[in-house]
Amino acid sequence: MTRRIAVTVPVVAFLAAGALFALARSGAGAPPSVGLIEKEFLFTPKDVVVGMGGVAFVVNNQGEIDHNFVLEASGGKTVAQIDTIAPGQTGRVTATLPPGIYTMYCSLPGHREAGMVATLRVGP
Repeated sequence: MTRRIAVTVPVVAFLAAGALFALARSGAGAPPSVGLIEKEFLFTPKDVVVGMGGVAFVVNNQGEIDHNFVLEASGGKTVAQIDTIAPGQTGRVTATLPPGIYTMYCSLPGHREAGMVATLRVGP
């Protein structure tokens, strides 16, 4: 009986370690992602709704010129940003967000005013 337990415990530990490794490799637990497209002079989609917690923003510049990405909380505080996204490139940033309404925009001169702005609603 003792021999059987001595063999079973290491086998169970090995299987558990393998399962954890497989979960880590599969991206389990990764935050949900929001895909955005930027081009002159708009964001698509214009309105996004997500649950609170971690959110990964994947921003693709399909325009002809550089753009960037700024996520701003009400009150004007910048929560996340991607400095520059060249044409044809994709930028990524992750933020942990409490419930609220946020503004996403391109902060390059004149871009926000020209329509590169969208709304993010984070719910419980």
